[in-house]
Order: sequence, then structure tokens, then C-alpha cells
Amino acid sequence: MEERKEEGEAEIQEHGPEHWFSKWERQCLAEAEQNDPNEEETEQSQQKLWHLFQNSATAVAQLYKDRVCQQQGLSLWVPFQNAATAVTNLYKESMEARQRSYDLGIHLGYQRRNKEVIAWVKKRRRTIRREDLISFLCGKVPPPRTARAPPRVAMVSASRPSPPETGSSVETDLQPFREAIALHGLSGAMASISVRSGPPGSPTHPAQSLSRRRNGLHDVDLNTFIAEEMALHLDSTANRDED
Repeated sequence: MEERKEEGEAEIQEHGPEHWFSKWERQCLAEAEQNDPNEEETEQSQQKLWHLFQNSATAVAQLYKDRVCQQQGLSLWVPFQNAATAVTNLYKESMEARQRSYDLGIHLGYQRRNKEVIAWVKKRRRTIRREDLISFLCGKVPPPRTARAPPRVAMVSASRPSPPETGSSVETDLQPFREAIALHGLSGAMASISVRSGPPGSPTHPAQSLSRRRNGLHDVDLNTFIAEEMALHLDSTANRDED
């Protein structure tokens, strides 16, 4: 009895998955399972986009500052040209990054499909249901085996107009812009610090900016200048809304 049991286990091992495929087939399967996307390339693409965004944000902020501090006979063409070039480079790289992401998505889709097919092949099934194959190739869920009650249609509420943007929401949306300016000014040496952002009315906001506007503004660093300008205009917008 024990001899028959041992013979049965030996037969199972002989017909196990490692004996189903040839050496070449096992090599192909191993390569397919290890063919993962290059994460380092994706990280480099993100860093390049962030660097171009820093350049664009700094150029736009500098253009605004030079416009406020404009002196007689000073041309704004150079700041404008720098801003236009930075924004154009950001657009070009964004389009290339979008195409790379699109190609990567297709590659990952094929890879996932291949892994699922390989997993099915390893199960050594003799047949596959037609609806399962069609649903797999079309990327859809196969229909249920049993009839189900039709889903209830949810009532869609009438669309409501979105509320107007407040000063706080605008400041939140522009936070990456301010961070890019601050980090660009520090040349990335202190990229881990957070940009100082205080509520309107704090000591670094409108009260001080009003006293020195247009008086030595060229000596003020770009990040501080933009922060004070944003606080000043957001405060004035909030006051008009309250009135």
C-alpha cells in the first residue's frame, strides 16, 4: 500500500509544472516574468519636468517683478524672452513625457496580459470558456452565470454652479508655484524645506510690503516679493467680496 502511494507521488512530481515545459520555454517564461519597467527612467523624467517648472515659475515671477519695478529706459524684452523660453521648454518636455507615459502604459498592458496568459498556461487547463477568452481579450468582466436583477437607476441631482474661487483656494493652487520659486532660488541645496506661508495680516505680509513698495524692491529676493504681492492682492480681493 505504501509502495503504491510513493509511486503516485513520484508520478505527480514527474508531471509537475517544472516538467511540462522545455528548457527554452522555461527560459522564456522567466524572462517574461522579470521584464519590469525601468523605474529609474520614470523618476528622471519627473525630476526633469519639476526642474523645468522651477525655471518657468522663476521666469514668470521675475517678469512680474521687473514690471512692477520698471524704471525709465529699462526694457522688459529680456525678462519676457526668458519667461517665454522657459514656458515653451516646459510644454515641449510635457508633451514628450506624455508620449513616454502613453507608451509605458501600453507596454504595461501587454505585460500584464502576457503574465495572465502565462499563469493560465501554467495551470495546464485543457479547455477555456469562450466567454472567458473574449472578456479577457476585450478587458471586460465576463457576464454573470446567473440572472441578476437590473440595477436601480440612481437619481442624478441637478448640476449646481461651482462656487467662486476664494483667496485661500487661489493661494493653495499657487503653492507649487511659490515652492518652485523658492527652491530654484536656493539652487536645490535646501529642497527639503517648506516654503514659508503665513495667513494674510502676518508680519511678513501686506503691512510691510506697503511701506517699501517701489522703494528698493530690486533688493528683495524673488520669493519674498511674490509672497507679499500674493498676500496683498488676495487681501484686497477678500475685502471686496466682504463689501
